[in-house]
Amino acid sequence: MRKSITFKTIAIFMAAAVMTIAGSICAFAGPGDGRGGGGIPNYVSVPYESHPGNLDAIVAGAGLGSLGVCAIQDPILDMTPMLYYRFESGSNDPIINGVPSTSTEYCYAPDGFQRLYCDHAGMGRYYYRVYSDAHGWSAWCNSKEHTPINDDGTRVQAVQIRMKGYCDTLGDLYYKVVMSDGTVLDWAKNGQITGTMGTDRYIVALAVSIQPQGSQVPSGRNLMEGKGYEGVYIAQDGNTYYGTYDGRAYTGWGWLGDKQYYFIDGNAASGWQYIDGYKYYLDADGSIVKDLEPIMGLPGSYNIKYNKATRTMYIMANDPDGGGFIIPYKTFMTSCGPDTPIGTFKTYARYDWKFMHGDEDGSGAVYCQKLTRFKGNFLMHSLLYYKSPNPFTLDAINYNFIDDAVSGGCIRLRACDANWIYKNVPLGTPVITYNEQYNKGPVEKDAITQAIPRDQNYDPTDEEALAVISAQNDAAAQAAMAAEAQASIDQAAADDAAAQ
Repeated sequence: MRKSITFKTIAIFMAAAVMTIAGSICAFAGPGDGRGGGGIPNYVSVPYESHPGNLDAIVAGAGLGSLGVCAIQDPILDMTPMLYYRFESGSNDPIINGVPSTSTEYCYAPDGFQRLYCDHAGMGRYYYRVYSDAHGWSAWCNSKEHTPINDDGTRVQAVQIRMKGYCDTLGDLYYKVVMSDGTVLDWAKNGQITGTMGTDRYIVALAVSIQPQGSQVPSGRNLMEGKGYEGVYIAQDGNTYYGTYDGRAYTGWGWLGDKQYYFIDGNAASGWQYIDGYKYYLDADGSIVKDLEPIMGLPGSYNIKYNKATRTMYIMANDPDGGGFIIPYKTFMTSCGPDTPIGTFKTYARYDWKFMHGDEDGSGAVYCQKLTRFKGNFLMHSLLYYKSPNPFTLDAINYNFIDDAVSGGCIRLRACDANWIYKNVPLGTPVITYNEQYNKGPVEKDAITQAIPRDQNYDPTDEEALAVISAQNDAAAQAAMAAEAQASIDQAAADDAAAQ
């Protein structure tokens, strides 16, 4: 019969401990939270001799619902950010029904699970992946995606969950797991890794909660079971490192919060780096610089790569050192549709404004601006405008939910991105479209960070619309000043008349 774990069988490496990670000596200074410093999270050593007698009771008392019902309310869209998640078998069959992050419920499967599926409500984007010793990390998934299948039925041992965009500005993402031996780990936060590596344990329970930023949630104390913590962390010295559970020097990508980093021997790389067939420019903290125009200027010659599955466009610049078009120069978020073509094409026509469909003389007319044609009826262009070719006829839904909108096959972009292509990409530029669901690179796209009100009728990135609004505001300010001056004159005249 299995015995319950007691604190006597668990060795906690406290915040004052010091260990060598990736060749650097790093003091444990408390938990990092995915948004700033705080050091590497702690871990629980594996109690090999101890096993719980009643896993059901341990999970029930693990505090998986302790954060309560989500209290965040979106002040602009009046929606509650929510992540729906469930455990699945290798055949995509739900092991248990999924649960929402807005409740005190959680997923529990005593025999573990092979795949994770998530969906969401509200505005934002969520990323998640799973780990097993047998297969390493899965590819990153977005909402509505199943983590890739492992044909041998390997159970998930660790997870990493992140959110990006508007939802990330409203709250912090917390998630907590219970392991198969009954070890209860603490709340992980904003993309930290939790679970185990290098052991025979696996995750049996998972709870997810989104809480208002600044909430006093005890998190990050003990996030892994085994020999040590693995993942990205920001040390007290402000530098970014990647620690490994077994002390090996890690070279590769890492993620924390909304940032994508690259490490060499556990230390953040910087500057120009050739990685996986691409040439990147990395900031001082090791994170990818996603817009290289301030670094490179306008090279003038580009290739456009478009991943239909992830709705991501890459403007690729030529490597001056002879590597070809391997520099991810800019990365754009987009909308597309089932009919978006796959293949290699070239841009060959441009339009400032264009009628797209509907009754051109009636209320059903749809227009777009800053269009670039690359194949037949398929174009890259702005979001949709209604009734007239006017930047103040936008439907805010198309902007706020660019990730979810479905086009007739054209590629829709924010006004600023469509305009950049329109102005800077020469006709004859190659456009390579492909469809790779689990390929979120070479650079992970950004997400909309600020919702616009339902009644806002312009794209907040549209230079033309912003110029009109600025001119209107200036005119209104001048009119107010003139009115105030005239009122002063009138008052002075009235005072003079009264004094006579």
